[in-house]
Amino acid sequence: MKIEVTPGAGAFVRDHGGRLYVWASGAACCGGTRFIEASTDTPRDAARFVPIDATGIELLVRPANAQLPEELRIDVRGWRRPRVEASWNGCAYLV
Repeated sequence: MKIEVTPGAGAFVRDHGGRLYVWASGAACCGGTRFIEASTDTPRDAARFVPIDATGIELLVRPANAQLPEELRIDVRGWRRPRVEASWNGCAYLV
């Protein structure tokens, strides 16, 4: 898996505990579309996440349909309220 963590995202995650969880949302909308979620807060189902080797942060990903992405990009967005966002194979959602 190719992992890209921008310097800003890496700093944000480290400043918020050093651990990042990434998953496809459980609720589907718009013909089965599930958005990619990312959080430094531990989710309730943390045991279902798989640790992924990422330089500088502890990255945990919950497989979607028993599959991990080929590419995962982590970035930070927002000026007033910064937040970390992830793209799964170049997309912000899964169909």
